[in-house]
Amino acid sequence: MQPLVLSNATWSVGLLPAWGGRIAHLRAEGLDVLLPISAEHFDPLDWPRAGAYPLVPYSNRIRNAQLQFAGQAYTLPAHPAARPHTLHGVVHTLAWHVLEPCAGQLTLACDYQGEHWPWAFRAEQRFVLEGNRLSIVLALLNQGDSPMPAGLGLHPYFQRHAGLNVRYQVGREWQIDDQYLATGGFRQATQPVSIDADDAQALAHYQSCWDGLLELDYPAGSLKLQASPPLSHFVAFAPAGSRYLCLEPVSHLANAFNQPEQAWGDTGTQVLGPGQRLEATLEFTWQRR
Repeated sequence: MQPLVLSNATWSVGLLPAWGGRIAHLRAEGLDVLLPISAEHFDPLDWPRAGAYPLVPYSNRIRNAQLQFAGQAYTLPAHPAARPHTLHGVVHTLAWHVLEPCAGQLTLACDYQGEHWPWAFRAEQRFVLEGNRLSIVLALLNQGDSPMPAGLGLHPYFQRHAGLNVRYQVGREWQIDDQYLATGGFRQATQPVSIDADDAQALAHYQSCWDGLLELDYPAGSLKLQASPPLSHFVAFAPAGSRYLCLEPVSHLANAFNQPEQAWGDTGTQVLGPGQRLEATLEFTWQRR
């Protein structure tokens, strides 16, 4: 495993295009923001729980691998780790290719047409370094000949560091069942969320009405992640005792595409016509203490 490295005085970003377009490492002034990938081999169905990967054309699960859209029913392959459901789209299992690398930036792309999604599409990730800011632009293009439901997200494994505190603000907390699927119930959230990385308890939260700002305070400095629309949903997940925190900016709730159309505004389903593009930007800004 030899990642492509994009770096400047602040950032080092290691990329593994052949491993599902993954980020192998992300360091700010030498601090591992993400738990680095150390695996020597890549299994697309049992991937390393480290680094970060894109969630395209949807995040999380589609219940029972059955998609209902525009009066049509589609059966998708279930994921072995989440049977009978699907899991995290398909592009994180595929090889990506590099487009037009140049100083300070790099773009990856992945074209897909196959059994895991009823429409042909292209996924893109563009990484841009500008001083203490790293921008990641995620994009999805419908290359099919009919409208499709669409979603985007990023699945990072933030490394737990002693003294790390995480803060963000959401407006809604969704109830989830033992299959990690939303039940439809929710409660309003009025207080900021705070996560102490020294507390190794399990986490599993599906949230929405997020303002797009995630703040991570380290003893050595602070990291702010600002996510653009349509990334208005947020997943916080970690098994008990894990070395990481999955803090995932996403555009929609798990299984959102199967919700009634009148609920799409709340659950985040986007619809792309043929040739249309969905795009979101995540800006990471590092500030030394």
